Amino acid sequence: MLLFAGCGDQGPGTTRDQSGVTGQVHLGPQCPVETESEPCEDKPAAGSEVTVAKQLPGDSYAGGEVVARTTTDTDGNYRVAVAPGRYVVTADAGTSCELMDAQVEAGAYSTVDIPCDTGIR
Repeated sequence: MLLFAGCGDQGPGTTRDQSGVTGQVHLGPQCPVETESEPCEDKPAAGSEVTVAKQLPGDSYAGGEVVARTTTDTDGNYRVAVAPGRYVVTADAGTSCELMDAQVEAGAYSTVDIPCDTGIR
């Protein structure tokens, strides 16, 4: 039991789990042509890797050191604990995903949905 006392995850409810980033990764477009009568909604990106990196000073979309990674669930949702600060969040889905900025406050999760392009035109 003493072997694990100083290692890794401290479990739910600890300081580490009180702030972070959460959201959904979306893939679109799903159709080459969309009309008002036939909408073509984006789909969730299941099993996509989400990366959270420290934001570089002076550029809200420039990521520096990667501080966390996670994988989306079957509905494209993700949740990852990080310390309060400014981050750039992106995913690995479709042909490319946008870089999204996130401000994480102490004791809260910032919601950041990530749009990704399928390349369908």
